[in-house]
Amino acid sequence: MAVARYYFDIQDRAQVVRDDEGSEFDSLDAAVSGAARSAAEIGTSWLARGDFSDVVIEVRDEHGWRVCTVTASMKINWHTPQP
Repeated sequence: MAVARYYFDIQDRAQVVRDDEGSEFDSLDAAVSGAARSAAEIGTSWLARGDFSDVVIEVRDEHGWRVCTVTASMKINWHTPQP
């Protein structure tokens, strides 16, 4: 089975942290799963410092084409007691 290199560019507020190294995966599905795991790990570390921002990872293929975007977000809905 052939492997392909995918790159995970992370959007951190107004800037993009470009992945110039990439990682090899057996399929696009495996790359997307890897990006989802990375987004969850990054989100966990951001939450630990009190940052509730969305984690957005743009996945690029070995030709530089964006193939998908993975977004992990934390949504908090406050509910106040009724009088």
